[in-house]
Amino acid sequence: MENKNRRMWRQVLPSLANIVAGWASFAAFSDGMDCAFVKAKPMEFPMSNLEQHLSVYSQAMNFRTQRHQVLASNIANADTPHYKARDFSFESAMQNAMAGRGSDSIAMATTSGGHIRGGGSGGQAALQYRTETQSAVDGNTVDMDVERAQITDNALQYQIVSQFISEKIKGMRSALASTSG
Repeated sequence: MENKNRRMWRQVLPSLANIVAGWASFAAFSDGMDCAFVKAKPMEFPMSNLEQHLSVYSQAMNFRTQRHQVLASNIANADTPHYKARDFSFESAMQNAMAGRGSDSIAMATTSGGHIRGGGSGGQAALQYRTETQSAVDGNTVDMDVERAQITDNALQYQIVSQFISEKIKGMRSALASTSG
């Protein structure tokens, strides 16, 4: 099972791994899983980074949800004359979110060093018009084959990120249970 998860991780989520800042901290968060991929040795995972790491996965799920809505809208408007298919680059959206360049990023003020820093990583992805793959007489640019493939891939990516978060939380619960007993 572990080798299957490693293979799935390498094949399906390389874009998420490529944009996470700090390979060593990512390797620590992944419990040493496939450290050869990130070229780092497993290290102790500080609890202070827990929120930071989970926010990456949470943001990935938010963007996957947004993308699903956009793709569903494209499919719903497949017969609408002059409708232009929309989409956004998940990779670019995650890079912008991790760099604090979200389209509505507003930094929250903090009055104490102990406050959690907010803002900068949320927001909507920048929608773009999809390149036309087939010409339609009515000016509609929705290609149902492309939309079905994209929405299926996006749903699979969402499920994998969700499962990855679930496994990490389960691992943390297990670690906490073993240290408290």
